[in-house]
Formats: sequence, structure tokens, C-alpha cells
Amino acid sequence: MIVKLINYLRSPEGAKLIKYAASSVITTIMTMVIIVVTFDWLQLFSASFSSFFASACSIPPSYYLNRKWAWGKSGKSHLLKEIAPFWAMALIGLALATISADYAAKLAHHITNSRDIATIFVVGANFMSYGILWSIRFIILNKLLFKTDQPKSSSDEYLQTQTV
Repeated sequence: MIVKLINYLRSPEGAKLIKYAASSVITTIMTMVIIVVTFDWLQLFSASFSSFFASACSIPPSYYLNRKWAWGKSGKSHLLKEIAPFWAMALIGLALATISADYAAKLAHHITNSRDIATIFVVGANFMSYGILWSIRFIILNKLLFKTDQPKSSSDEYLQTQTV
């Protein structure tokens, strides 16, 4: 089983998954920092608007990291085949994160008056919202949006011989 996992991670699809995960880490850190700064430190926005703002700021870097780095696509992006569906998925995630952040802030307010604790709740809700959608997005990006026709790698052939 571990050999299959290692071979999968060495395959082109596995490499995409690793790069997708890394780009998610980058944009997640960016989102969390923006929430902490706008909601807690500067107290510019409500919890839900801080989450909305942070998530919206992370969409463009996420698109370019995924398209160019994880899937190795270059050239002009196609508006209807790539940009619009990516933004639709991102906006669904943004809506879920915004609703979750608002609920988390209200829950935190009932428990404590601490803005720092409320920030932890809001960041956690944002993180969990995107975590729920993470696997689904990978499948959609890999199979539909940024689909690349690549020949089977030797690790793919190895996996097929092991399952026959």
C-alpha cells in the first residue's frame, strides 16, 4: 500500500496533488494573515467581512498557482472553460467561509468577550470551510478545468500491473 502511494505521488497526477496542496498552504496562510490583521489587529471589519475580504484576496493567487504551477498550463486562460468555473468554485467557498466565520464569531461572543478567542474561532471556521471543499476542488480542477492529456507514466503502468 505504501509503495502504491509513493508511486502515485511520483506520477504526474501525484505531482499535481502535491503542488495543489502546496498552493493551498500558501493561499491559506495568506487568508489567515489577512483575517488576523483586518479582524483582530486593526479591527477594520466584522468577522464575516474579514473572512470575505481575505478569501477574495486569495482567489487570484490561488488561480495562478494552480493553473501555472500545479497543472503546468501556460498561455492565455480561457474565460468560460477555466476562469469562470474556477471563480464559481471560489465564490462557493467564499460564501461558505463567510457564513461560517459569522457563525463562529457569534458563537465566540456567547462564550467570551475576548477578541483574540473570537479571531481563533473565525480563522478556524474559515479553515474548516475550505478544508471541506479541498478534495472536491482538486477533482474538478484535475478532471475538468485544467485537464491535460499526458501519456501514462511508468508508475501508472506499474499500478495497473499490480491491480490486475
